[in-house]
Amino acid sequence: MALTDGILISDGEGKILSANPAAFRLLGEDTLVGRPFEDLLLVSGAVTVQDADGHAIRRAWFPREERMGVRELVSTALAGSSPRATIHTVRDVTASAELLRLKEEFLLDVAHELRTPISALTASLDLVHQDAISMPREELRAMVGTLRRSALRLEHLVENLLDAGSIEAGTFEVRAVPTSIKAILEESLVFVRSIFDSKGQQLVTHFGRATDRVVCDPRRTGQVLSNLLGNAGKYGTERSEITLRTESAAGFVRVTIHNDGPAIPPEELTRLFQRFFRSRSVRGEAGGLGLGLTICRAIVQAQGGEIGVDSAPDRGTSVHFTLPKARELAQEAGSA
Repeated sequence: MALTDGILISDGEGKILSANPAAFRLLGEDTLVGRPFEDLLLVSGAVTVQDADGHAIRRAWFPREERMGVRELVSTALAGSSPRATIHTVRDVTASAELLRLKEEFLLDVAHELRTPISALTASLDLVHQDAISMPREELRAMVGTLRRSALRLEHLVENLLDAGSIEAGTFEVRAVPTSIKAILEESLVFVRSIFDSKGQQLVTHFGRATDRVVCDPRRTGQVLSNLLGNAGKYGTERSEITLRTESAAGFVRVTIHNDGPAIPPEELTRLFQRFFRSRSVRGEAGGLGLGLTICRAIVQAQGGEIGVDSAPDRGTSVHFTLPKARELAQEAGSA
């Protein structure tokens, strides 16, 4: 049993006979011995979640920093004791309760995120099935385009889910080769163009000298650009400019994507790359699973680069990451 657990023993009448130091700390009490254990449950507002065969589990909420914490109290009757005594274990289960809450929210978010492209696919397929023969060519082309975008969005979501699992399992990997940032960007725009179009936004690019050739995994780096550009579009304002800038940085190419959306609070910046985390300032404005930045960081770091976020009121938010330059350009930079 962990030393951080609180241990109390009560007699047959329910009065506490003994308690270890952790029990005082976890329950926030100065005196315990001689008090009825049930009084502690009433004070803390404990709720019974299981009670059978002399074994009871209760949970109670208590103030803890920014949000409520959760205590678990497990009571087990001691067989053979006379009068019958009970041992009570108290532990702080806030972390596990928070994880369970996040998992439940995540499952709901997954269902919501999948429902949108699936609904679009179903509706478009129904129209094509009914009217494909008589439908004008341009209308059919537009319908096929909608089908393709919905399928790509589904592929993108499933890919993120699979990548999150491989990161957790320690099996995540990249295959880096010399390639072109501009070529990767063109392919990435397929995933995010509809976001820009729906909000009347424009992507503006500024490519620095000798910054196109890098060493990276093209598919994985495309994921990074798709995720970051998608976020920039979702959280940027209507009819705004989303900028992508590249510049040389000591053998690396630094890519910066900026939008004019709401600033992220300083206390949340360090948590942005955690799984399932989404800033409170933008959580209600757009959907998402809270996995995109986690995956971006894994990809960038696996390729030898770094990733970070800058955000401030009236300046918007910028996400930057680095990629190693292709060898010939890195040599030119060193000899310049």
